[in-house]
Amino acid sequence: MPHRPSRPVTAALAVLLASGALAGTAASTAYAQARPPAVTATATAATAPIPLTLPAPTGPLPVGTTTLHLVDPQRPDRWAPTPRPRELMAQLWYPAAACGTSAHRLAPWTGAAERAHLESDYLGAAPGSLLWPTTHSRQDAPVDRTGRHPVVLYSPGSRADRSFGTLAAEDLASRGYVVVVLDHTFDAGEVAFPDGRLEVRNKPAVFAMTDQEIVAYRTADTRFVLDRLTDLAAGTNPDAEHRPLPPGLGAALDLAAVGMAGHSMGGATAVQTLHDDPRVLAGASLDGPVFGTVATDGLDRPLLLFGASDARPARDAMWDALWPRLTSWRRQLLLDNSGHGSFADLEVLLSAARPAMAWPADEVDHLLGTIDPGRAVAAQRAYLAAFFDLHLRHRPTSLFTSPSPAVPEVHLVR
Repeated sequence: MPHRPSRPVTAALAVLLASGALAGTAASTAYAQARPPAVTATATAATAPIPLTLPAPTGPLPVGTTTLHLVDPQRPDRWAPTPRPRELMAQLWYPAAACGTSAHRLAPWTGAAERAHLESDYLGAAPGSLLWPTTHSRQDAPVDRTGRHPVVLYSPGSRADRSFGTLAAEDLASRGYVVVVLDHTFDAGEVAFPDGRLEVRNKPAVFAMTDQEIVAYRTADTRFVLDRLTDLAAGTNPDAEHRPLPPGLGAALDLAAVGMAGHSMGGATAVQTLHDDPRVLAGASLDGPVFGTVATDGLDRPLLLFGASDARPARDAMWDALWPRLTSWRRQLLLDNSGHGSFADLEVLLSAARPAMAWPADEVDHLLGTIDPGRAVAAQRAYLAAFFDLHLRHRPTSLFTSPSPAVPEVHLVR
């Protein structure tokens, strides 16, 4: 097993982790997608905004994207500040038609309202100091009509928005998947709804739950979204406002081939969803903990555990305890010289944005590790695609049996 450098959790980093982890337990402080410690003022604006860019997807297909506003009238929202049904936003990334796509604008990485709140609340950056990127996907572009595509659900970490999983989603879509990324409202940092509301994280409500309760709540979100995708595939429009969707979107979903991935607490959500819902055939946890009934029950379906290389005793203990309870295909990988944030778009964006941020430099270093951002993204894309190709498309690969010279940053732990 590769050497894991011992890196103590500083007091400031502990605050950072605990603010995104859940219920403040010792185990959960090892996992967070959280705001920086003591961000009480924005950084001074630079003379010119820092441009942020995203690596292009690597698959051969053009990509489109659209959103769904979903309301569950059967489930009161336990995190909302006022009584209301549970309400979610989901973003779909899908293979687009070869013709007609260029007429649609490139989608932004996140909307203006979310971006402004993210800058001030999460980064502590001055307004106008960052030039945020567009994606490589066309907004509401026509859907590829050549057949149905496997579906991958994606759950972000605590305090993370759905946009934090864009690099993984775009790449899988360019390889022929429909990827559905959830915003877990009131746990996500900021979620914009079609009526103009911006709902931000309700940390007291989240912290009032145990880690197991939060994972169960997020798992219920995920299963509800999968139910609505079933409606979409059957020809109905599940959007709460019945906004027009790209024609053919439902027909593009192969719901007989569903997988799930997630980062941090999203990884815990993916593992528990795999346990709870037989429709999900394979799951990948990106540096996530294990909370919920899956910890004792185990799994009978394929699971990929993909971890950062910084010292994480709590995560390692959870994975070690789960390992003998995995009765199907299983692999554990390690991404060399990486940090917890290396498994989200933060790896690329924060590396460039750090001169405008109010974070201490050592905290950014700890979150992102020392790995080259482009290499971190390329490694994750290669292994996620190979994992879902193997288990949803039955395409063989050697990536999980021997080291790859093309991706030397990834080590097979077991």
